[in-house]
Amino acid sequence: MSEFDDPTLTEDTGTGHDGFGPSDPGHEPGYEPGYEPGHEPGYEPGHDPHYTEPHYGEPDSIVQHNLDGSTEVVTDVDGDGYADVVQHDRDSDGYAETTYVDSDHDGQLDTILKDYDDDGQIDAALADTNADGRIDYVATDHNNDGQVDHLTLDTNYDGRPDTWVADTNYDGEPDVVRLDTNGDGAPDAVVYGTEGDGPTEEKVNPYAAS
Repeated sequence: MSEFDDPTLTEDTGTGHDGFGPSDPGHEPGYEPGYEPGHEPGYEPGHDPHYTEPHYGEPDSIVQHNLDGSTEVVTDVDGDGYADVVQHDRDSDGYAETTYVDSDHDGQLDTILKDYDDDGQIDAALADTNADGRIDYVATDHNNDGQVDHLTLDTNYDGRPDTWVADTNYDGEPDVVRLDTNGDGAPDAVVYGTEGDGPTEEKVNPYAAS
């Protein structure tokens, strides 16, 4: 016997073939008529026995670490197979600078949350409230106290802002509301909020410095 001879390649009693398998190719031991190789017992045509159905209704998240040092987190909150929240953390410090949200669970990311100073608090929210693909609601927190103090609205959904609301003393109540009454995209009327006496309105020069 040569030193390279392998005794496992000698004649194997019961196979009828010199160590290379059964005498009838494709018929493994235990073969039964009608058996198809690779089809486990219980196999049904068109069904992969290793396939598992998605767990609908269960929340799921995917975390991706990018080569530029950023991190993205995609979360399906309600388990319907669509992303409800997508977070982009530019420096991977755990605070997402930009977050996209599907606020009404229709499969469209309609709201953008911005953390400009990366302190973990939202500084601005931009939303498409009527699902036409255009931003019609912008809320900002200028003094970083966690409360909205400026609003910009497109109330007639023509793609141009027509209402501007400001809380100038940061008490949580609107103090000034500017309106675009003729639809040219510039404010031409202003409403001042006054305690006790109700609001007062006056026409303004849209070209004047605010």
